[in-house]
Amino acid sequence: MASAVNGVLLVCLCVGLVSFVDSECPRASSYGFWVEHNNDGRCILKCDDGYEPSGCHVLRYSHNERKWNHDVPTCERKSLVSGKTVVAVGTGVAAVLAAPAVLAGVGFTAAGVAAGSIAAMLQTPFTAAGSWFALSQSAGVVGTALTTKGLVGTVTGAITYATSSKFSNCEAE
Repeated sequence: MASAVNGVLLVCLCVGLVSFVDSECPRASSYGFWVEHNNDGRCILKCDDGYEPSGCHVLRYSHNERKWNHDVPTCERKSLVSGKTVVAVGTGVAAVLAAPAVLAGVGFTAAGVAAGSIAAMLQTPFTAAGSWFALSQSAGVVGTALTTKGLVGTVTGAITYATSSKFSNCEAE
């Protein structure tokens, strides 16, 4: 009887060790560690202070496909400027540089409203001074003021910064 009990204990111990060692998460990362969520099958990379994940830090493993849903990230030293900030500033600068071409493209030119353009279709006899149409025409004729360029760049950059994580295909923690 004692040998049967010992055998059962040995089997339970082995099963426990195998399930403990057989982690679903990737191997430990330098400057960080993985947290396994057994209830929902997620692995979350937690980086040490001063480090950040190099990519999507929440992963799931597909046993059918035998691969992770994203490339396995590592913990990298935080840079002075985040990629999100670089994208936001770049978008703001691009908006300022593109404004003259966009205005001309829709028909607000230095010579006035271009015939047959979108601007010509929108122009009415009741176009008021100070309206968006009048301001667009003024910008098309004389260019945009430095303050307007700053406002366009700032607003575009801020919107990009605020919404950039919405376009990520990374799972939220």
